[in-house]
Amino acid sequence: MDQNAYGMVNTYSAWVLVLNTFIGLNLFITVRNAYIDYHDKYEDFKSSVLLFSIIAFAIITCLIIGVICIFNIQTDIFVICVAAFQAISVHTVNYEMAALSMQGRYKLRTLLLILPNATHTLLSIALIYIYAKNQYYAKISGNAIGILVYAVLIVVVVFHKNRPQINKKYWKYAACIAVPAIGCTLSDLILLESDRIMITNIIGADETAVYSLVYNIGSILIALYTAINGSWTPWFYKNLHIGKVKEIKKVQGYYVAIFLFMAVGLLTISPEIIKILSPKEYWFGIDYVSLIVIASFLMFLYAFFTTYLMYLKKTVIIAVNTAIAAVLNLVLNYFLIGTYKGVGAALATIISYIILFILHWFASKKQDDDVFNMKIIFGSLLALVLYSFIFYFIRNNFIIRYAIVLIMIVVALIVLLKYKKGKIKL
Repeated sequence: MDQNAYGMVNTYSAWVLVLNTFIGLNLFITVRNAYIDYHDKYEDFKSSVLLFSIIAFAIITCLIIGVICIFNIQTDIFVICVAAFQAISVHTVNYEMAALSMQGRYKLRTLLLILPNATHTLLSIALIYIYAKNQYYAKISGNAIGILVYAVLIVVVVFHKNRPQINKKYWKYAACIAVPAIGCTLSDLILLESDRIMITNIIGADETAVYSLVYNIGSILIALYTAINGSWTPWFYKNLHIGKVKEIKKVQGYYVAIFLFMAVGLLTISPEIIKILSPKEYWFGIDYVSLIVIASFLMFLYAFFTTYLMYLKKTVIIAVNTAIAAVLNLVLNYFLIGTYKGVGAALATIISYIILFILHWFASKKQDDDVFNMKIIFGSLLALVLYSFIFYFIRNNFIIRYAIVLIMIVVALIVLLKYKKGKIKL
């Protein structure tokens, strides 16, 4: 894709994620709590609340189109419709993946994580090749259709297994958890996507294209987190429910350590990834890729607190904290992007995530400070920051970069062996 079209597609993707928050009323987040609270009626709950989300999609989409027509807003209705269908499709797939995680059906969840992404990517490539003069429309159409197929299949299977019914008890339970969390999810999306939208408006789509490429490096880390977290969250819920706090902290230590090495490894090879995936005019993004990786790692860390507060159904607290960080991010983006462009957006993201990390940490401490392995959480963050500082000076020397990582791997193995022998404690 040309640079301008690539920037427009990334801006469109940001709006899809925003729509996804409202389109399905954020109801996919309720299936984890429902597995604990409605375990014996879980399939009935899934079917009823999925129907609830589809009805919400139909109403909200009609309202959006109605407002556009009534006020004669100059926008592309086709793009709005495509975005709406893609949003509800993403919601539906996330809904089913969350349910599969709680049920321990990890193979099927992994397939559902991989197949829709692979399908819409291949379909988009095919459409871009066929409609080379309309790359933007080809790409967004491929994305929407590719995931819509799986969403329809999920709806058919769920409704076939349990006939959907309007259940006021389930709907009220789901709404009480999900609706307050809409503010949280929307604020999260502002944190994730506002930088690209604001770069497009302040600097231009070309700068957004470069920033998006670099941001996608960090997205690899988030994708890894999403895949692993599909196992962590249900395990965390179930063990917290039966009071196995020591076991949680022990496994959490391993989880953070493993993720730290994935972050270091990704940062180490990021210059090569950027050079392979993009032409030379994108390569200056290597200068600030470490900032994006740190931001992604912070997102991983504060998710521990979010998961705990979500288990306690403290969605209002999560929403307030996230809203504070989101507003801060918008203000920082406004002042930093105009001067520092992509670097400014990355700095704004890091600062906002640090504040969100602190707010969620304090909120969790008020509930129970003994759930988290804070020693390794802070230690891992410090280690990544130090390596990122070193990386900036060696980013153009792959020999030194890979030598340092090799040393780190050896040290990690030594620490792991000593830990197993009981000589050190995480």
